[in-house]
Amino acid sequence: MIIPKILVNAVINKLAKHFKLDKIMNYVFEDNELDVKVKNLEDRLKILENIASSPKNFKCKYKDKKEIKNG
Repeated sequence: MIIPKILVNAVINKLAKHFKLDKIMNYVFEDNELDVKVKNLEDRLKILENIASSPKNFKCKYKDKKEIKNG
């Protein structure tokens, strides 16, 4: 089972060098600029979701202006 895996990797490397597919291989297997930005945004979103959770036992002390005028 290990020999076919090594053989496949060797063939892929030879083909990549022969057809100059280094840029495509880098694009597929390594993080690019957009991947980094998306990961950053996901982290920021998680932080905002944690901050935005509503507090428990919250009572609103705001009174409507109509209630104040009516008395």
